[in-house]
Amino acid sequence: MFRKSMQELSPSHPYHLKKPAKEKDRVIVYFTSLRGVRKTYEDSCYVRVILKGAGVRVDERDVSMHSGFKEELKQLLGGCGGGFSLPRVFIGKKYIGGAEEVRRLHEEGQLEKAVEGCEQAEAEDGGGSCEACGDIRFVPCETCNGSCKIYYEEEEEEDEELEDEEEGLEGEEGINGGDYGFQRCPDCNENGLIRCPICCY
Repeated sequence: MFRKSMQELSPSHPYHLKKPAKEKDRVIVYFTSLRGVRKTYEDSCYVRVILKGAGVRVDERDVSMHSGFKEELKQLLGGCGGGFSLPRVFIGKKYIGGAEEVRRLHEEGQLEKAVEGCEQAEAEDGGGSCEACGDIRFVPCETCNGSCKIYYEEEEEEDEELEDEEEGLEGEEGINGGDYGFQRCPDCNENGLIRCPICCY
């Protein structure tokens, strides 16, 4: 109620609160940067160029760089057990299609209408590649430097270990199950990468 009252004040009023802008849909494209299958790679490049040409900001999700995107896409497509072709394009949660569907929409002039309500690309997005990642959309993890492992030093004091041994606790379990030694980095993916903080959102 209080927020609503503040929003209803005159725009010139010092305590006027702007109504939040309606969140725009995002264009999301799942693709691969691997060149193992030539047609798949070429279709991925073609769709990305078409979407960028439409003037919208594109959330590019490379399934070859991050296995989480592959699982995410499987869920969006209804958990299909078999393989699926790439690229796949979504506007928000609405599935648009693959390369053929996007090509058809583009040729028929329907693509621009489909992405009308989407977030527009900013002027600087269109000019050149990202300075941080070079348009790869991933950078090495700063926590582990891309190794996927972090070393935690033992924090327990020696006298606490002696007390555990005296109480008959398993020394082996304490060493192997402790929170020290090499652990999996919690910040990066299986390749030691994180999404680029500059161009990914």
